Amino acid sequence: MVAAEGRRPGPAAADLVLGGGALAVTALRRLARTALAPVRPVLAPVVRTENWPPPLRELAEDGQRRREEAVAHGVRLFRRVAPAVVVTVLDELDLAGIVRGVIEEIDLPEIIRTSTGSVANESVRDARIQAMAADDAVARWAGRIFAARRRPLPAGHDAAT
Repeated sequence: MVAAEGRRPGPAAADLVLGGGALAVTALRRLARTALAPVRPVLAPVVRTENWPPPLRELAEDGQRRREEAVAHGVRLFRRVAPAVVVTVLDELDLAGIVRGVIEEIDLPEIIRTSTGSVANESVRDARIQAMAADDAVARWAGRIFAARRRPLPAGHDAAT
């Protein structure tokens, strides 16, 4: 059933059948739980599949195979259909509007100003530390050169040589 533009389709006959079936299963489960409580110890061995006659076991195994095939088919169908559904949903979303709302809510410009300022402060601090280390290295190097010139020459050496 295809809905008119902007209108949601109403329930279909299949929905009535599914709803009625679900109601019937729920009612039968409740009835079975209360009515079968006294005979549960007697029925427990019958419920175990290893106690079933071979034709019933084979029928159950066939049902299990068919259930597993149906589940595998459902998974394949889901994997084929899900990407199209996701694309359709994303096409319907106003992502730009959502992003604008988030930016307004978290005040992104202020966060950028704050973080940029702290990065700049750290960069200036690092540059100052490196400049101080370079200054110390130059001072040590110059100190060695000038200290070597101030030392008296050993006896017998002429300053001219």
